[in-house]
Amino acid sequence: MGKKETMSLGFNRISRPKSLHEMAYESLKAGILSGRLAAGRVYSELELAGELGISRTPVREALLRLAAENFISFNTRKGVLINFFSRKDVEDLSELRQIIEEAAVAKIVGNLSKDQIQTVENIISKQEECIRGKYDESIFLEIDREFHLFLIEASGNKFMIQTYNNIRDYLTITFRKALTEKGRGIEVLHEHKLIATALSQGNGEMARDALSSHLTRSKLPALKYHRAIKS
Repeated sequence: MGKKETMSLGFNRISRPKSLHEMAYESLKAGILSGRLAAGRVYSELELAGELGISRTPVREALLRLAAENFISFNTRKGVLINFFSRKDVEDLSELRQIIEEAAVAKIVGNLSKDQIQTVENIISKQEECIRGKYDESIFLEIDREFHLFLIEASGNKFMIQTYNNIRDYLTITFRKALTEKGRGIEVLHEHKLIATALSQGNGEMARDALSSHLTRSKLPALKYHRAIKS
């Protein structure tokens, strides 16, 4: 006799619930990326546990993970320090970002499918809607990340994608303040449009120049912000 066939009952598989330390990690990291947990400020584990409404043990586990990723440092006497990215950090991240993104754009220009070009245009449309509506910095920043990540992923280079994913949270922290400058959101949208136009036309020189200008204009306010903090 053959094996008895089993028929699916149509239930969704139950996923394993997240542990407390995983949820604490996600909440604390989101606080760092958004700036709610301020760079350079010291927090106690007890304070953070109280804010999250959980015990110190899962918070400690989450903090150890964040420390390994260089988002925080432990101060044995005072508590947990949210790491501050220095001016040199901004310069170094900008340099690495430019190398990766310029290489990706050089590879994809003239080679994007119609669907991929449509994807770029859809991202631009979302940014326009964000600008026209009640401007939300966090939403605009997420769309900005989506735009730049598309450029890298379209390259098809898995090591380039992995490297970019490893630094994109640091980029969010260092460049977030640049988007708070008055009018910068509109400028970013215009710069993205120039890059998208060059990609749709398969114009390599225009794409390279538009991207280089965009990354430079994004770095300058970030450096200005870090000078202000240092002073």
